[in-house]
Amino acid sequence: MMRTSYQKTLSILLTASAMTIIFSCDNKPSRVEQRKAEIRQQDSTDLASARHEMQEADSIIAFKEIELEDLKQGFVFEKQEKYQTMGYYVLPQHAGNKSKFKFFPEVEESGKLLLVNIDKQRRYTFTEIDLDKDDYTKQLPSNLSSKDTEAVAKCHALANTMHELDKAKKKKEKAEIKIRFYKEKKKDNHSNTKHYYTPIGH
Repeated sequence: MMRTSYQKTLSILLTASAMTIIFSCDNKPSRVEQRKAEIRQQDSTDLASARHEMQEADSIIAFKEIELEDLKQGFVFEKQEKYQTMGYYVLPQHAGNKSKFKFFPEVEESGKLLLVNIDKQRRYTFTEIDLDKDDYTKQLPSNLSSKDTEAVAKCHALANTMHELDKAKKKKEKAEIKIRFYKEKKKDNHSNTKHYYTPIGH
């Protein structure tokens, strides 16, 4: 009799324990759902970051465009339509006939800063300055006169502004792509969330 009572009690306890485990599992989010929530949170953070990047790029673009137009006032734009696909910004003293110079700097309309050397046979040699390096002066010939060094500095200011403007535009473009991506992903996630239980009468 005691054994039967003990077995019943044990059975009740085991059943209650099993029900508790089942109830606990039913109310605990699955690992898959937890991971989905983590991804949604990360996407939301990345979207906010992309929006901030776009706003930052917009500010830089607005400032650099004004700065660029001001700098262009000190240059002459030259382009020989028959022979050149690109035009060049040169300082007023270097505009026109170049044969009287041995050296002069110029800025390609794409933003490249070029140092032009002309030898005795009137052959032209072009050296491009790397605008991504912090100290461009280390790339200059050591025998430049103070006048030529000043001319290069003015051309560098123009080229660097064009370069910074181009980088800001590319940064904005990348940010816009990210924003479109995360918006579409959010839209897709929302449309894929379905309620499988439909109340009677609906």
